Amino acid sequence: MITCTKCGTRNADNTLACARCGNKLQSSRRATAGPDTGTAPLEPFRHQGVSPDLLRSLKRMLEAWAYVLILGSVAAACIVYRIWWPLYPTVALIALLLWLRRV
Repeated sequence: MITCTKCGTRNADNTLACARCGNKLQSSRRATAGPDTGTAPLEPFRHQGVSPDLLRSLKRMLEAWAYVLILGSVAAACIVYRIWWPLYPTVALIALLLWLRRV
């Protein structure tokens, strides 16, 4: 018999909730060790590597950041030397690369 911790009602061993108050019952019995089934121990986890989709996504992200770095360095050079014409073909070239590569 399991005694409810909330109201003190005695309930059968196979019930999950108290018949009187509905409180969840907790058995005071400990699980006994069963007979050894002879199962093999678990093998250690081995990492299977990065999934191809994640790798492809990381490569595309790295490529996009490379384009941003190129554009930023050309823009910085244009600001330092106060000439603006190299910025226009750079923007067009990077836009064309992004469109062709679908980054």
